[in-house]
Amino acid sequence: MTISITPTDECGDLIEVDPQHLVSNLWLIDYIDESKLHWNGKSGWSYTDTENEFTAIPGGAGERAEVATGGNGAQHVTFYVYCSPGVTKKSISVLVRTDSEDGDTFSTSKDGAYPSQVVINPRAAATYTKDNISWDYSRTSTDEENNTRYVTTRAWNYYLSLKEPDNYFVTFRVHGHFSDSGYDGLFSAHIPADNDRGNFYGGYVWYGEPHDYSTGQIVNFPDGNHWWDTAAIYDRSYPEQYLCFTWVHSTTGGDGWHIPNGPITNWHVYYTPRIVAWDRYGNTGTFWVDGDEITKGLNLTDYQP
Repeated sequence: MTISITPTDECGDLIEVDPQHLVSNLWLIDYIDESKLHWNGKSGWSYTDTENEFTAIPGGAGERAEVATGGNGAQHVTFYVYCSPGVTKKSISVLVRTDSEDGDTFSTSKDGAYPSQVVINPRAAATYTKDNISWDYSRTSTDEENNTRYVTTRAWNYYLSLKEPDNYFVTFRVHGHFSDSGYDGLFSAHIPADNDRGNFYGGYVWYGEPHDYSTGQIVNFPDGNHWWDTAAIYDRSYPEQYLCFTWVHSTTGGDGWHIPNGPITNWHVYYTPRIVAWDRYGNTGTFWVDGDEITKGLNLTDYQP
């Protein structure tokens, strides 16, 4: 919500007011009863000067907005309005205190000198489940996919995104994965006993933000197999709106895959990642990816397996 003010002196000439002085004499108020909205509040209707994509209640007591100067002497102050669940729509106006001897105030409330309002209708809070999300996959390339003399690797990227109209996820928090160098994002490694331990199944979650097209290290077996690879990740449009995972099936001959390598100290090691995803309005969904059974792909649920 941006407020434009054109300050003048007693003669009507344009003047520029010190930005901090201006914002310290400026408030958002209720259009009807002129009650002030809460600055950095934690309940009801509140406002702040920091856009944080609504993944947390804004904080920082004592902060004030910065002022931008536009054409024709106008000074612009931008606030971000938010509310707690259960409130009804709000008609918002502005109150300004002047530097006159009596500290006169002017407002855009119903009974103010310049009636004007912005009406905000809160969105109903939502908790997302598997029905609200898209969880699909497609083949992705790896650096060594054509080098099949000793190892054959096939990799698929999985994409967790919101399928609500005019809305999307803006950030993700992931808990449950390895973070060792060369294995960052690995959450499941399974080398079954069949085929002389020649099958490797791996699950990776690429949790780092911001999301962008890049590569992630996979199938890292430097000791014994002298093998490692990388996969293309975040290979679809709008990567900031989804969380990318990679599922890998790699086969080798001879005496199979060797352990230990990094955190892969047993034939079957895994986490079950917990993902919290936020949309544009602060609504969340919590999901898990089963790390125990990954030989047929990655399975996402909205309950802890």
